[in-house]
Amino acid sequence: MGKILFIFLVMTINSDAQQPDDDHYHHNHTDELMEQVDSSKVHPVKEEDVSMNNGDSHKNSVKAELDDFPNLHPLVVHFPIVLLLFGAILQLIQIFILKRNMDWVILLLVGVGFIGAYIAAVYAHPHTHDLTEMAKQVLDQHDKYADWTLWSSAIAATLKLVSLFLLKKNRIFEILVFLVLAFSAYSVSEAGHYGSQLVYIEGVGPQGEYLESENNEAHSH
Repeated sequence: MGKILFIFLVMTINSDAQQPDDDHYHHNHTDELMEQVDSSKVHPVKEEDVSMNNGDSHKNSVKAELDDFPNLHPLVVHFPIVLLLFGAILQLIQIFILKRNMDWVILLLVGVGFIGAYIAAVYAHPHTHDLTEMAKQVLDQHDKYADWTLWSSAIAATLKLVSLFLLKKNRIFEILVFLVLAFSAYSVSEAGHYGSQLVYIEGVGPQGEYLESENNEAHSH
């Protein structure tokens, strides 16, 4: 009987001694859970974020509007590049076949190519500011070849009109037309090369860098 009472007293003392540790454990565990809940709270969504996700902003649109571009030169200049190069190839073929229908096709290509070159050089030409010295030299070369493209394509279109209405199926004259068109194709290729160098190496143009706004009256090249 005495041993039983002794064992009971020992168990009671041990349970009383462990109670503060258990309370401390439960208290710490509760605090940790509360911190995890606080840290996992979702931040309120801003109104502009909702607008962006719903596609209300034009910047979130895959296809940009024309007004979003700092300059329309890149959208126009590809037409004369393609048309003049293709026109030169067809004119080379025309030397050997001398087909009147081919003359009309070449005239259409060269004529539209000249119009595209004129628009790109005059109305959609980007005006720059604060260029580096290297960028200025590259731009000068680009403008030089662009001018050569403009004048040579105009001459080629005029010669093609002569070929259609005055000197029909004259192989010597067609060779002359081809030489002018070949020069035009070369100059537009060089202009495109220097234009690409301006954009991808000198950084002129992307997101409007080094470009004046369209409504700025003070233009510098």
